[in-house]
Amino acid sequence: MPKKFKYNLEAVLKVRGIKEKKEQEKFAFRQREYIEEKRKEEEIRDRKKGEEHQIRQTFKKGPVSDFEKVLRRHAHLGILKEGLDKQIEEVIKSSQKLEDQREKLITSMKDKKIIEKNKENRFKDYQKELQALEIKFLDEIATERYKREDS
Repeated sequence: MPKKFKYNLEAVLKVRGIKEKKEQEKFAFRQREYIEEKRKEEEIRDRKKGEEHQIRQTFKKGPVSDFEKVLRRHAHLGILKEGLDKQIEEVIKSSQKLEDQREKLITSMKDKKIIEKNKENRFKDYQKELQALEIKFLDEIATERYKREDS
């Protein structure tokens, strides 16, 4: 009886599976990081819009009684704009890191898939070999039976 199917690259497949899982975890981390940076950007953008709205409301009310307050708000608006620009840069960096990690994940998935496909092909070959042995065995039985009946 032929031995049970044993894939000789099983250890490699296991390692590739572990590597893929780690890359998925890193990708998830980068994704959360990107979402957080995007959230910060939106938060700064909202604060900036709120400041702009308050300055407009101050000017709509008529003559400005406390011009120093308007200047402080305008300065704060400049700081918010600067912060927003920096945050946009952070979002871009985070996005790039996410894309780099996506590429690594895709590569690790492809590497694992190659080994899995090889395993499937080897198993099919094993089954064909098994089937050929079975047919050979049945042919031998039939030949022996024929020889006995012929004698």
